Amino acid sequence: MSEVNKESRSGEEQKKGIPVYADGGEPEINDPAVLPSKTAWRGSNEISFKLLRCLEAIRDLSKSMENLAKLDDPTSDRRLVKHLASPLYALGSGVLDIFNELESNAKNYTVIASPQHKEIISRKKQFTTDVPTDNKSALRVVRDKIDSHIDKNAVINPEDYWVNVDLPSFLKWIRSCLEQILYLLSLDGYGWTRDSGHPDVWSLMSVDGTVVDFYMKDGEPVAIISITFAKSPKQGVLNEIKSFLTLYNKVAYKCQGVELIGIQETDDTESEQAE
Repeated sequence: MSEVNKESRSGEEQKKGIPVYADGGEPEINDPAVLPSKTAWRGSNEISFKLLRCLEAIRDLSKSMENLAKLDDPTSDRRLVKHLASPLYALGSGVLDIFNELESNAKNYTVIASPQHKEIISRKKQFTTDVPTDNKSALRVVRDKIDSHIDKNAVINPEDYWVNVDLPSFLKWIRSCLEQILYLLSLDGYGWTRDSGHPDVWSLMSVDGTVVDFYMKDGEPVAIISITFAKSPKQGVLNEIKSFLTLYNKVAYKCQGVELIGIQETDDTESEQAE
C-alpha cells in the first residue's frame, strides 16, 4: 500500500489532513469454508449479503460441475447431475431475493436511477418465468425429494422424480441466473467491509473503489482517519463467477443444444453482461 497524496504541506497542515492511499491488490471475498483471511471482504448491507448468498451457491455448484466436466458425456451420471439441484435452487432463490430487495426497499438504494429500477422490475418478471422455483417445479421436486432429502415416495415410485433430473434444463437455469447476476453486479449500492487490523477502526466501502477508515468510539464512527483507493469487491465476485463459467462451458459444450456463456468486459467493469 503506497501513499499517493504527495503534495507538500506544512507540519500543521499534515496533522489536519486525511491520509490517502492506493491499494492495487485483487479483492478477495470471504469464504467461510476456508480459514479466515484478514484481507477478505465481507458484506455490510442487505444487497451485498444477498449477493454473497448467490456466490456461496455458485461455489457449491462448482464442486459438482468439476466432476461433470471430467465426463465425456456429463448427462450419463444422473447422481452427479441431481446434486446440482440444491445449490441451483439456492442460487435462483438468491437472485430473486436481490430483485425483491431492490424493488421493495428502493429508498435504501437511491444511487440507482429510476430507469434502472424499471429494468429491475422487468428483469424480475422475466426471471421468475425463466427459472421456476415454485413447489411444483422440476427443480424444486428434485431438490426436495431426491437431493437434499430422500423422500420415501421417491423410493416407491422413483421414476416420478428422476425424470426431472435433466442436465440441459439445469444448465439453462444456471445460465439465466448468471445472466441476471452479471446485470445486478453492474448496479451501485453494494456495501463492503474488511478487517482494518485495529479494534477501534472500521473499514467501509460504500462507494465502489473508495475505502474509508473510521475511528470508532462506543460503537459509533467519530472521525475519518484515512481513505484508500482500491478495487471494488464486486471485481472479486466477478472473478469467481468467471472461474465457474469455465466449468459451465466445459459441461455445456458436451450437451447438445446448450448455449455457452461469454462475458464482455470493459475497463471499469461496470457494464459486464452475458453475451
